Amino acid sequence: AIVQFAEAAVEQFDRDYLGVDVEIGSMSFNAFLGRLEVKSLTVANPEGFSKKHLLKVDTFVLDINMGRSALSLGREVEVEDLRAEGIEVNVEFNGYIWGTSNAMTIVDTLKNSTGQSKGDIQPVYDYWHAGNNEHTFHCDPAWPGEEKNNIQFFAHTQQVAGSEPVFDFWHLYYQEHMFRMDDSGSLMEKKGDRAHFYAFRNQVEGTEPVYEFWHSGNKEHTLHFEPAWSLEEKGEVRFYAYRSDPSGQSRSSVGKPVAKPVYDFWHFGHQQHSFHFSPAWGGETQKSVMFYAYDRETDGTEAVRDFWHAASRRRRFHTGGPRKGEEAQSPLFWVFSSQASGTEPVYEFYHARNNEYNLHLGDPWDGEEKQGVAFYAYPRDPKQSGEMDVFLKKVRLSDISARSSTKLAGVSVQVDTMAYEDFSEQFEASNPKDIVLHLMKELFGKVALRLG
Repeated sequence: AIVQFAEAAVEQFDRDYLGVDVEIGSMSFNAFLGRLEVKSLTVANPEGFSKKHLLKVDTFVLDINMGRSALSLGREVEVEDLRAEGIEVNVEFNGYIWGTSNAMTIVDTLKNSTGQSKGDIQPVYDYWHAGNNEHTFHCDPAWPGEEKNNIQFFAHTQQVAGSEPVFDFWHLYYQEHMFRMDDSGSLMEKKGDRAHFYAFRNQVEGTEPVYEFWHSGNKEHTLHFEPAWSLEEKGEVRFYAYRSDPSGQSRSSVGKPVAKPVYDFWHFGHQQHSFHFSPAWGGETQKSVMFYAYDRETDGTEAVRDFWHAASRRRRFHTGGPRKGEEAQSPLFWVFSSQASGTEPVYEFYHARNNEYNLHLGDPWDGEEKQGVAFYAYPRDPKQSGEMDVFLKKVRLSDISARSSTKLAGVSVQVDTMAYEDFSEQFEASNPKDIVLHLMKELFGKVALRLG
């Protein structure tokens, strides 16, 4: 049964997430040892590359903690040891000198995959590009350098009656991409060469207004339904789009609360921490995950806002209304006022030297005094119904050979053994997709260093 489950999982994973075929020579499972052994695992090349495969592994062994799986009723799987031997990597570039590689194509596909079938109506996501300090708004896949965030609306990928194309425009003054239907009316803008999706200039059944907003922190324009995000001002309606897929092909929708990591950010100029979702606001550096909170209201939650305290020239973060001397800003995230299943108390701490109030779990940081429970939140990403947590401990990848090739030349190298003591903890990964993503990024990264 374990072998059949694993084979079905591989078949589903390759088709829905990697976008290429994964072939297995043979697979066996020893229930007494909790050992799953795979012989001859091959990951095919993505389209557009000439080699037969990207990755081949002779032997792949996983030692599973059967006791933990039994106690959790199958909701948690701990892989105590993963060993892969005889690894062959073919890094191929589609240009005569460099170009796009098959390795990064697979990584990008995995990073941005949703596992849902393609149809005319597709989700439009907001993507964050840290280098450009901007959000963009388009369908999959992410552009180079981007990280995918949330679905903002659904739109057509082919023109239908009443719809018009939405293009991107690069604004030379704001140094950002803006998205709209009309042609550029300014010499400061350069229009993109293709439509990203099709929306409606006038409202039709099932659509809602998508507004353009100005984000004063990032100095950028964003595009989404109401309400405004933190530090935003609402502008005009740009077009009308769907909140969910009217065809029913997608299980996703806009508006479903999602638990996301709340980070602490440090602003060196202001000498202050702030607490909110990624990305960083202007001048901030992103630090560690403090806790997980919802991105919109759900049962039993209330909003945490940022408040401006003019006398101290400090931002403060808490639930409820303004305290003495404060001015309320936008809601940032939603937490529980009383303890809910899986949540832990988040405390407010006062740091006298910085004259600031901080929010986090556990004990005070250096220089802080604990004030009391501020609210309750999740210490880690809450488990979604039907999902399985995977905790990967020791990892050892050995006997690694790699070849890099372009249309003109190629070079081969050997790569040193790669070893990790607690992979899930090191990379904060506890679901199969994230674990595979980090394994591939580590392997391809080491290969790239050896190839120079």
